Amino acid sequence: MNTGSANVMDNPKLLIVDDDQGIRTQLKWGIEGFDIITANSRQKAIEQFEKHHPSVVTLDLGLPPDVEGTSEGFAILDAILQRGADTKVVVVSGSEENINSQKAKDNGAFDFYAKPVEIESLQKLVNCAYKAHLKGK
Repeated sequence: MNTGSANVMDNPKLLIVDDDQGIRTQLKWGIEGFDIITANSRQKAIEQFEKHHPSVVTLDLGLPPDVEGTSEGFAILDAILQRGADTKVVVVSGSEENINSQKAKDNGAFDFYAKPVEIESLQKLVNCAYKAHLKGK
């Protein structure tokens, strides 16, 4: 568990981008082995990315002001990959449409994970993404 203690700062960084506070909290306390940073909008995500340079990002596609669509999520994906090509982005979205999964991967996402979140399986995927990040360095 991410305890927030000083020695946790040696962990790799994971940026969680989701407009749902409950999901951000669930992932923050459920995913282990990472320093967790969160954001709930495109502006905040880019600010946090530039400040912390995380190895891995989990990214919801439906964010304000386009909560029902995917434009904000894809804009964040593009912005992150332009700023850090070695960062691995796992799109975690309630949209189970195959088209969004394929589009996310085509646009450079490491993988797509359909909500609802099952922490253990997402943890494995985030760990895989981090290992791929290390190999790409």
